[in-house]
Amino acid sequence: MKSKKASYQLRDGLGYRVSRLARVMERDFEHRLSGLGITRLMWCVLPTVGMEGIVRPSEIAGHIGVNRTALSRVLRELEAKGLVRRDRDGSDGRSTCVALTDKGQSCLQAALPQSMGTTKHFSSKLSKEEAEVFRRLVDKLLAGEEGALPGI
Repeated sequence: MKSKKASYQLRDGLGYRVSRLARVMERDFEHRLSGLGITRLMWCVLPTVGMEGIVRPSEIAGHIGVNRTALSRVLRELEAKGLVRRDRDGSDGRSTCVALTDKGQSCLQAALPQSMGTTKHFSSKLSKEEAEVFRRLVDKLLAGEEGALPGI
């Protein structure tokens, strides 16, 4: 008896393609960051705190899309590198606020062009209109999903 070939093709799947794109972009960015001694996840914390003013660990975790345990690990690594410090919140002694050190601010400024380099590299493959449509479609796919980034 002959077996029928499955009509499913892994590489045709939307999830597979999006995952591959994410990995390729992550690899490109990690390579760009390697000379600065930080990871992509460490990078995510730097502009969140230093440029967007989100300083409470639970809010940082939600903003960058990781759980509190993963964020705690990254914050310990950033502290060990002297890039951030954690201070007690003046209004609520139980809460912690994260702040960039001067070294952290310098690292943020050095890493910013690397982030923009990855964005520019991949965006340059699309027309302005295609890039906008792509962003809207990604936002649409993320809408209402658990783990989707807040505000999208």
